[in-house]
Amino acid sequence: MGVETWLPPLTSGMILVSGLFLVAGWIAIKRKQRERHHRLMLGATIFAALFLVLYVTRFLLLGAKPFEHGGWLRTLYFAILIPHSILAMVVGPAALLAIYRANKKQFRQHRRIGRWLVPVWLFVAASGWVIYWMLYQL
Repeated sequence: MGVETWLPPLTSGMILVSGLFLVAGWIAIKRKQRERHHRLMLGATIFAALFLVLYVTRFLLLGAKPFEHGGWLRTLYFAILIPHSILAMVVGPAALLAIYRANKKQFRQHRRIGRWLVPVWLFVAASGWVIYWMLYQL
């Protein structure tokens, strides 16, 4: 079994796990469980960072995988890929800023970032999984 077999699902799994931690962290803060929220959001960040390392590694080892289907599937693929890619570039820096604000106990600013960051991050995680599925399973 070569790296091209196990690395793509592992990479996509990392962003999926990140999204699950993110949802759990959001639930924790809604329940006023600040310490639990803190740990879960750090978990989300760690898995997102692992995803990034694995994604870059995958790209360097295997290159870009072209989408092999045409017609409406190709249109759908790019309709998901383009906003996913743009928003993915925003999530990392915004997450680091949110963490910075929380560590500085600037919770008002932290909440202001988190309110839009969580849904964007969830979209990126979910659309990343859909892109993986379309590229490797369809």
